[in-house]
Amino acid sequence: MSELKLFESRHPDKRAQRRYDELIGIDDQKQRLLDDLILLFEPERFTRWRKKHHPTLPFAEAGQMRSPMVLLSGEVGCGKTALATSVATPLAEALDRDVLTMETPSDIRGWGRVGEISARLTDAFSQAKMRARDVKAGILLLDEADDLATSRAQMQAHHEDRAGLNVLIKQIDILEREQVPLVVVLITNRASVVDPAVLRRAALHLKFERPDQTARKQIFERILAGTDANPRSVSELVRATDDREIPYTASDLFERVGRLALRRAFSVDRPFGADILLETLRSVEPSPLLEGPSAVTKP
Repeated sequence: MSELKLFESRHPDKRAQRRYDELIGIDDQKQRLLDDLILLFEPERFTRWRKKHHPTLPFAEAGQMRSPMVLLSGEVGCGKTALATSVATPLAEALDRDVLTMETPSDIRGWGRVGEISARLTDAFSQAKMRARDVKAGILLLDEADDLATSRAQMQAHHEDRAGLNVLIKQIDILEREQVPLVVVLITNRASVVDPAVLRRAALHLKFERPDQTARKQIFERILAGTDANPRSVSELVRATDDREIPYTASDLFERVGRLALRRAFSVDRPFGADILLETLRSVEPSPLLEGPSAVTKP
């Protein structure tokens, strides 16, 4: 029996739908990912559209989805993993069938034994393909994918890393060739180190950035829903976040600022609202950038 076990969740799922609905400020990424997943699982939808509208348009071939792999990249705390783990529920509704999400364990690389990375990756794909065939629609999530897909140009000629990367590329190619109903979602905070061969195979590369003014306004409106906050107080909060040299992540605003403000309101027995949120905001620094201050351009 294999020692590697994938974590599974079946969709539609009410909790996943709530997580998906609560993702604020990334509407474009949500829609693009959902649209492309639908086409990866049901390419005949595009074929029908093409036959209806453009039966003689050669360029229409470019719209056909091929590689069963998508890449989500960007800063920590901007919604990549939350979207990847919840999108299967709206996808299941759109496909009108169950979708199985499978996640690899955090120790997917193993413990440094010769051939271990390659063997565990092969095992993960074998399990995922078998389960995807059972349910007719599966998503395999590889979080922190830069650990497995680091560019060969950046490796110090380490045989095991190169071998693992080659297996990853081979397994993605096998999925396309065998037309397995499985899509691989790679999630990384460092797209710049991902091997070009992996980047070329991505049917979709979605990039996530720290929320701009519009997204931050939506986040504060969500946090303050049900309070007596008004548009002026929300605008003041947005301006306060503009004052920072490094932008806040969505996770900073929801998890660190919002939750801390709630606890402060509780501890002093006062109502939760824009005023205590602003006080808390001024005392919480944004998460540091992964690649230095130039990695994010302020809106």
